[in-house]
Amino acid sequence: MPASFLVWARVYFYAVIGTALATGFFASPAKAFLIKKLNKRSGATSARLKRTHSQESLAGREPVLGLPPDPEKELAEIVQEVKAEMEARQRKGIRRSETMPNPHVKGI
Repeated sequence: MPASFLVWARVYFYAVIGTALATGFFASPAKAFLIKKLNKRSGATSARLKRTHSQESLAGREPVLGLPPDPEKELAEIVQEVKAEMEARQRKGIRRSETMPNPHVKGI
């Protein structure tokens, strides 16, 4: 067996054994002990934080996996903002080459 296979086999076995030990530890009575210590450290249990509702959830538009409820609308808004910025630059007479960095000028 090549040395690299031997090393990866040993690393894999450590991962499996470590995972099994961690699962066994948290399935034991030690879990309750750790929870008690955590609650004691974090403060009084009566002063818990209360969950608030976001504006999106109140409107019934819950985001899915962090995506906006209407991605097409969001993209259209972004395109509209970029077009407005380009038109504003054209009205001011600023060309694209003026806003790009000059490779001949050294930075500060």
